[in-house]
Amino acid sequence: MTADILGVTLHGTGPEPVLVLHDWLGDSRNYQLALPYLDIHRFTYALVDLRGYGRSMHLAGDYTIEEIAADCLAVADRLGWSRFHVVGHSMTGMATQRLAADVPSRIKSAVAVCPLSAAGNPLPDEAAAFFARTCEDDDAFRRLVKYVTGLSDQWAEVKLRQNRDRVAPQCRPHYLRMMRTTHFVDEVRGLATPFLVMVGDRDPGLDAAAMERTFLAWHPNATLMVMPNCGHYPMQECPPRFAQMIENFLDSQAG
Repeated sequence: MTADILGVTLHGTGPEPVLVLHDWLGDSRNYQLALPYLDIHRFTYALVDLRGYGRSMHLAGDYTIEEIAADCLAVADRLGWSRFHVVGHSMTGMATQRLAADVPSRIKSAVAVCPLSAAGNPLPDEAAAFFARTCEDDDAFRRLVKYVTGLSDQWAEVKLRQNRDRVAPQCRPHYLRMMRTTHFVDEVRGLATPFLVMVGDRDPGLDAAAMERTFLAWHPNATLMVMPNCGHYPMQECPPRFAQMIENFLDSQAG
């Protein structure tokens, strides 16, 4: 596969480069509501669409964490970024760790938002079956989105339409399998990369306690921040505060 043809949207022209990755259910447009609040003079954001998503819907692949990391590095190389920050959300939380393990000298800092970790998410059979149904079953998808945010039926409908319109059907189960089976904890223990780990206080599955057992237990330079009145999508639920929190951290790691 040719890694350097992933769809990328650039936002800003600042000296600090930031690679931004999306979750399993949506593409890079998840961040659209936060864009007006980002400092375009301080940072350059590259919002990437993974294989099967958004501007990369036409790209097939192996759908592994190793492929995601290789594709991301190809994007950074194409942009001429020798060192950069990385932001990952949910599924791509583990991608921030994969990159930090693979090329520690290139990663200035990492922001993991409501993240899955290098331990993956080995779901029980019943839960795994439910997640698999969301790939095709609209009602199951709506239930999942409402569960992780506590928001309205209309919110769930908007998320559903984004998923069905912007995520290739064939990639959905493969990325789910990746999340369930990936495990590379031994490769990230003790990494010096500065991490900001952000969770919403209304996200029922990926809460502060889960972060204490994973990211904060493995990364000596990790900081946990909890966003109040927020579920699994802080960049959409609380965009101004989300932008402020990540840029305060990125500023502290700039240079």
